[in-house]
Amino acid sequence: MKFKLIIALIVFSFSKAKSQTPPWQSALMTCTSTNGVNFSVASVFQDSSGVPTVIRIGTTNSDTLISAFQWFPAPTGNSHWDKVAVKFSYNGGTTWTAPTTCTFINLPVGNQRPFDPSLVKLPNGQIKMYFSDGVNAPPTGGIDTYSGLSDDGKTYTFEPTARFDDPTKHAIDPSVAIFGGTYYYNSWTGTNSDGAFRATSSNGTSFTTQAVSPYDGTHLWLGNYLVEGSNLKFYGCGMGMWVNSSSDGITWSTYTNIPIMGADPAVVKNKAGNYRMIYTGPPNATGINANIKDDQGITIFPSVFDDHIFILNTGKGGDRQLEIYDVAGKFVHGATLKKEFEINKIDLSFLSSGVYYCKIFNEASSVTRKIVKND
Repeated sequence: MKFKLIIALIVFSFSKAKSQTPPWQSALMTCTSTNGVNFSVASVFQDSSGVPTVIRIGTTNSDTLISAFQWFPAPTGNSHWDKVAVKFSYNGGTTWTAPTTCTFINLPVGNQRPFDPSLVKLPNGQIKMYFSDGVNAPPTGGIDTYSGLSDDGKTYTFEPTARFDDPTKHAIDPSVAIFGGTYYYNSWTGTNSDGAFRATSSNGTSFTTQAVSPYDGTHLWLGNYLVEGSNLKFYGCGMGMWVNSSSDGITWSTYTNIPIMGADPAVVKNKAGNYRMIYTGPPNATGINANIKDDQGITIFPSVFDDHIFILNTGKGGDRQLEIYDVAGKFVHGATLKKEFEINKIDLSFLSSGVYYCKIFNEASSVTRKIVKND
C-alpha cells in the first residue's frame, strides 16, 4: 500500500503539466467543423492513446476514413501496449470500428517498435504509413522516419532504409501528404529550440530538406497536413492549436488559432465537405496506472521530464546498473538502481534539453529506453 501511495503522489505531481503526463493518461478526442477552424464540442475517440493521423481512402465517392495512433490499452505491458493501432469509419467519421493493432512485416531485428504514425493514400490505392523508428540501443539509437506499405491499412511491409534522417538531430512524429504530385514532409527535431524539419520528395522515398520551421514560443510544427483543393494546410499545436495554408508548399499564410486545448491535431474532410478532427486531449483519469513496467521489471517515468526521472526496479537479479547516453552515444550519467520496491530518483537537471537513452542492465539482461528532457 505504501508503494502504491508513493506512485500516486508522484504521478499527481506530474499531471500538473501536460508535458509530464504519460500518454496513456490522455485520450484522443474528436470533433467536427464546417469551416476547419470552429469545431463542435469534442467527444472521446479512443481512450489511453495519442499522436493520431487520419485520411480518407477508397474511391472518390467513398466515405471511408482510417485513423492510426499510438495505443496504450489496459493492462500495462500487454501485447497491444504502445503499438500503432487503426480504426475505420465507413460513414465519414460518424461511427468507428474497434481498434486493431497493426502488423509490421520485415521490421529489422534490433529496431524499436514503430511509433508516431502518419498515413498517406498513394495514387495506386495502397496505403503508406510513415513512422518514427530507430535502432533500439545507443550509440546508434537515433530516431528517423521509416515507412511501410499496406493494402488493407492493418498489415504493413517495412521498406528498407530510412525515408528521412539527419546526422545530428532526430526526425520524430512525421507528417506526410501528397500535394500537386509532390510529397511534403514535416517532423519534429526532438527539441523545441531546433523546431521542425520540412522536406519534399518526388517519389515518397528520398526526401530533400526544404527548411527548418523554428518554434516561436506559440506555434510548434507538430501535427498533420491536410490537402484541400489547391491548398496544402498544416494543423499544428504549441500554446494551443492552429492552422495555416500554402498554395505552393513553400510560402505559408499567417496562423489561424483554433479555440481548442489539445495537441497533435489531425484533420480530414469527408464526402459531405465537413471536417473531422482527432487530437490528443488533456490528461484525464483513464484507469491505467501512470507507470509502465516492461517484461524485465523496469519502470521509468516520466518519459518527458524537466529535472528528474524516477526508476523502479522490481525485476529478477537484484540491483541493476543505470547508464545514460546522449544521441551521439556519449556516456553522460550512471548510477546503481536499488531493488525491493525502492523508487530511484535520478537527478538529470544538469543535462541539456534533448533525447537520451537509459540503459539498465545486470549480468542476466539489459533494456534500453528513450527519455526526453524539456527545454
